[in-house]
Amino acid sequence: MTQLVRSEFLKMRTLRSFWWTAAAVLAGVPVLLAANITRAGGTGTPALDSAEGIRNVFSSSSSALMLIIGILLMAGEFRHGTAASTFLATPDRARVVRAKLLAGAAVGVAFAALAAIVTLAIALPWLDAKDVDVAAHAHDIVIALLGSMAVTALYAFLGVGLGVLIRNQTVAVTVVLVWMFVIESALLAVVPELGRWLPGGAAGALSGAALPEGSLLPMWGGAVVFIAYGVAFAAVGTRLIMRRDVA
Repeated sequence: MTQLVRSEFLKMRTLRSFWWTAAAVLAGVPVLLAANITRAGGTGTPALDSAEGIRNVFSSSSSALMLIIGILLMAGEFRHGTAASTFLATPDRARVVRAKLLAGAAVGVAFAALAAIVTLAIALPWLDAKDVDVAAHAHDIVIALLGSMAVTALYAFLGVGLGVLIRNQTVAVTVVLVWMFVIESALLAVVPELGRWLPGGAAGALSGAALPEGSLLPMWGGAVVFIAYGVAFAAVGTRLIMRRDVA
């Protein structure tokens, strides 16, 4: 298994699309951070110097774009025509998928750590300039950063599962973007109470984000729901890949 995971790391490093997506993950952190800091204290948002406001700021280090990296890791095999050779070299398809899930989660943790460093480098001096007592909120900062790291790793994990389900890389990425920016928002507008059970709401809860009372599950609840999504996609995807023709 260790050798398979190393092989997946090598494949990722050779993909230009991987590096472009990784750059987008890190570039998105300052944008989200600025939005959360400037909107704090507005209508329906907690004050910047509150525990909830601090958690919202530091939850900016999580990134749903890691879904795309997970998709590239799995669906990229079919796009570049390497799936057949991969499964010939390792006939146990479930083992290959597990290696990709582990590699995706590991890359998610690595980029989450980088995103956390970027977040700290920007947020701490910015909050200090706004006279926020950062030291008094150290616990909230740690919780938000750790939760965001878990979310980012699980997004990559989830992306691998989606890449197994939808083998066409372009279609898979399109489905993810449409879901995040169109469908989930539309569902929230029609049935707001459904939001806490959707992937975005569960990820927000796990990352430590704090929205109006009742909008999100508790942090542990978000963890359970989001992990359930990841495991479900991975399990269904693994079952399908074992039955499908690779070619």
